[in-house]
Amino acid sequence: MYLKMIGPIISIAVIFFIAISCNTNPPVSPVITPTGNVALNIQVDNSNRVLAEQKIVLLEDFANVSCIPCVASNKVIEAVSHSYGPTKLAIIKFPTNFPSPSDPFYLASKEVCDERMSYYNIIAAPTTILDGTTRLYSLTDTTTLKTAIDAKLSASPRFGISVTGNFEGDYIINANISMIDTNGINLSDLIIHCVVTETDIEFETPPGSNGETKFYDVTRLMLPTKEGTSIRQLINQSQLSFQFEDALLSGWNLQKINTVVYIQNEATKEVYQASITF
Repeated sequence: MYLKMIGPIISIAVIFFIAISCNTNPPVSPVITPTGNVALNIQVDNSNRVLAEQKIVLLEDFANVSCIPCVASNKVIEAVSHSYGPTKLAIIKFPTNFPSPSDPFYLASKEVCDERMSYYNIIAAPTTILDGTTRLYSLTDTTTLKTAIDAKLSASPRFGISVTGNFEGDYIINANISMIDTNGINLSDLIIHCVVTETDIEFETPPGSNGETKFYDVTRLMLPTKEGTSIRQLINQSQLSFQFEDALLSGWNLQKINTVVYIQNEATKEVYQASITF
């Protein structure tokens, strides 16, 4: 596990180590030429008409291309993702700026990654968070992760989410949110987050010092902003449709783009439901 270091002496040592390790395989930031737009449409149905829905667990992982323990952890997460599939598990990778601040994925989505690291107070890599509340560190076996996921899946879903992503010149994302059971939940605390990810990103040579060349479910965009969209605001304005646009970049493989939408309680950090286009 890599910890975020504090203090001038330790910081100098870490910077020196990073400088040495990064010189062997200096990461190259992806091309950022806009090639189109990403459009997001959100609709909320607060009529409580949905009676049943499959619970989908959200896994957020914080790792770095120069983090040695992240290699084993990433393999565990990838194996588990195949076991459950997108009908039970949605995965988002948020790259960290430590141990190497030159992680190309972090640099490409710096503001989003900084926001999520700050929100969860991430001080170690790798850190894996399930549904916003369960933390796991330096995963080395699938059993530990599966046990934690199964515990989350046993809960009755409080919301339903369906999300689709279609390329029609631009990338059009449609998300439909439905209420199932909001008893005891303050709707003012609920935020809809939408994250565009790219999977199966492969390098000929490792972009960092841990030897990894293939990466999955990496964050590209967080829409409409890194703060998300308030459910209460949408309902109060009687505008249950929201549109947002951002640039589609040439460095992305559009055939490997997915979108994760999830509902999170900003006060407690609990994620009630997630969904993914896969």
